[in-house]
Amino acid sequence: MKKFTIIFLASILLCFSCEQVMAQEAPYKASVGGMLPSFFALGPSAKFFFSEHLALQTDLLYKATLTRYKKETDFFLALYPTIELNTNVMCQKKIKDKETFDLFWFIGGGGTLGFEFIGINGKFGVNAITGIEYVFKGGLSVQIDLRPGYAMLFHSGDKINSYFLIPDVNPCHHFDWLIGFTIRRTFNKKVVE
Repeated sequence: MKKFTIIFLASILLCFSCEQVMAQEAPYKASVGGMLPSFFALGPSAKFFFSEHLALQTDLLYKATLTRYKKETDFFLALYPTIELNTNVMCQKKIKDKETFDLFWFIGGGGTLGFEFIGINGKFGVNAITGIEYVFKGGLSVQIDLRPGYAMLFHSGDKINSYFLIPDVNPCHHFDWLIGFTIRRTFNKKVVE
């Protein structure tokens, strides 16, 4: 639980420090689209700017998580499917301004809430997010991001219910990750006129 708290607080402090340092206009007010099947994840995605460079992104994902866990002295790989809501607060800055598109980098963090739907186990996690976003002048946004994190599966019983290679401990702590490729339609080109 200590790791969750440290990652969450560091993400919030990073976003608020970015608020004071950068002065730019937001590339758009909102965008809606979806994460394409990439590295075991897909689903709808939405991103909203609530200031010039602070954004909130939320994704409802079907995801297959491949992770490594330790049981006693041996390491094993686990692959399990989840449906999860991943929400992140991000600080975003423009790095290139071209005639047809603008290029932005972003960094932030957030949390995941969902469930592993075959064994009906709950899932909770925290993650960092970093990546780049191309915002085309015609109203299209293409984003590529990396989300390393820490998650746990839990069940109300004594053990995790699993039909996959998940250890029979409750809760099951593990490294959680995602590489996302998202395409969204942008709305209201600028927040501040």
